[in-house]
Amino acid sequence: MCGIVGGIGPNAPKKSLLQSQLNSLKHRGPDDTGIFLENGVSLGMCRLAIVEIRDGTQPATDTEEKIRIVWNGEIYNYRELRKELEDIGIYSRGASESEVLINLYLKHGLDFVKKLNGMFAIAIFDSRDRSLHLIRDRVGEKPLWVSVARDKTLFFASEVRALLQVHGNFSLRPEMISEVMQFGYINSPNSAFSEINQLAPATVLTWRSGLITQWKYWQLEFDRKVEITYSEALEQTKELINEAVSRRLISERPIGSFLSGGYDSTIVTAYMVKAMKEQVNTFTIGFENPKFNESNHASQIANHFKTNHHVEILKPDPEAVIQEISRILDQPFADSSILPTYLLSKFARENVIVALGGDGGDEVFGGYDRYLAAPILQKLNPVMIPSSYVVNQIRSRSFQGSRKVKRLRSQLTPMTSLADRYSSILSLAQPLDLRRLINPEYFSTIASKVFIDKFQLGNVSNLDRMLRSDFDSYLPGDLLVKADIASMANSLELRSPFLDVNLIEWGISLPSEYKLKGLSTKRILKDVARSLVPPDLIDRPKMGFGIPRAEWLRGSMKTMLLDVLTDHTARNRGWFNSREVTRAIELHMSGNDQDNVLWPMLMLELWAKNWLDPK
Repeated sequence: MCGIVGGIGPNAPKKSLLQSQLNSLKHRGPDDTGIFLENGVSLGMCRLAIVEIRDGTQPATDTEEKIRIVWNGEIYNYRELRKELEDIGIYSRGASESEVLINLYLKHGLDFVKKLNGMFAIAIFDSRDRSLHLIRDRVGEKPLWVSVARDKTLFFASEVRALLQVHGNFSLRPEMISEVMQFGYINSPNSAFSEINQLAPATVLTWRSGLITQWKYWQLEFDRKVEITYSEALEQTKELINEAVSRRLISERPIGSFLSGGYDSTIVTAYMVKAMKEQVNTFTIGFENPKFNESNHASQIANHFKTNHHVEILKPDPEAVIQEISRILDQPFADSSILPTYLLSKFARENVIVALGGDGGDEVFGGYDRYLAAPILQKLNPVMIPSSYVVNQIRSRSFQGSRKVKRLRSQLTPMTSLADRYSSILSLAQPLDLRRLINPEYFSTIASKVFIDKFQLGNVSNLDRMLRSDFDSYLPGDLLVKADIASMANSLELRSPFLDVNLIEWGISLPSEYKLKGLSTKRILKDVARSLVPPDLIDRPKMGFGIPRAEWLRGSMKTMLLDVLTDHTARNRGWFNSREVTRAIELHMSGNDQDNVLWPMLMLELWAKNWLDPK
């Protein structure tokens, strides 16, 4: 696992800049650094050594020193690929993954990436034609940011903070304010800055003589379904999960598991226990508020599997933790579950360097309630208007605008399509509400329109439209950003078995009824879990990984909220309507939850203070 930086072109980073960039990424790779400099080409890496520690230094090169590579991530099938090369007479000098990648590239060209099973962001400099190739993994587990200067110099980095050192002329992309306020994150290919872009998942970018080309090397085929009995599908799913977990146990340093007690983390832990000779380390955190504490459930699962279980019930200083996280986030990000993910990573890092988690299980196997709710609500369109009127009356007379009622009200409104409905369900706040809150020069519906347009493409089932949307937006834009930032900030490598390419393609190919049955989600994955633990330990409502956000904003974070959102700097920034901001704060303090808008506003302003305002 590494942080990588570099550039190619007339103003590729010099040694001092490259070293400064690497210093800013030291949390991603505290064990080693390396650079390669040639006229017009710069490559740098900082390494978290986990696999092939002795032979894995970077930048790496071939025997003729024609190819140079730096990369971030893990290739879980690199040993099989090395054997495949040896079978045709291509041998590596050492045991490193990097040399396998170089030899694959020399043999197969850029198509080599189709052979990789892993998470990765790769940069390859080919001196034979002085080209640079940037490659990102299939679903976007590892980040890769790009900026192209006017003189056609291309810069890349694992995090935006490193690119911000290149020059000081980056301009804010105004549409991102609405994007973060509505969805909580900025999706590829965009960033907060007009001059910086994300390389999209499953994409190869090539720079050659100042010209840039891009192509997708992989995409899911949602319209292809296997014909198989449920019992056969269940056994095949178990086998693929077992293989995915086993692949991710390759490590020369201590390894463990995030265990929440839910289906996904339970399954991952169960297969780790089966595969590992030593006792598995498991990690759980909770909060004193029982609504946000799954530690008892996790402990029961840990006892069942006899793991070496580590539990911490947190009493955090919310203001201090949010300030700490806001300094880590070099892009605006408003998913508040990054806080417990960060604290869990920090806790686990005290004992292990690698952890396995359950990300992807819901997206692959249909685990969210919204997969059931959205089509049902859309069918109820004809009766929405009177229902909405009733909820309005309840809201005005009894609940005084509680968050749950407002959320219900937003979905009891007729919508023109399932695409609009799904976008609305995923929104922190509805565009009409944001239009009042965000000043006109910053309000935009572009992100919402892009979301809806993509949702409507092709001829697939409603479930597959929602799954495809989550693979395109929510998973790479939110969940995987959160997982990468929270873990790497603590120099911890987080691996996700459910995002194994074989398991993803298999899960997507299953008939819808193997995922959703009646009013039950994630049917086949739940049955996998029930085959591993007694059902009474696992069958319970989904809790999610949240925090008492509304309470904190009303209590221990109140002063911070007022200081940040109503001070002179925020008002002069002009992103939000000051009167509406004050009104939202007053409503929240009176018990009418407004954290769905106050939290993203707070995170946007904290980001601006850290990354835009003069120091």
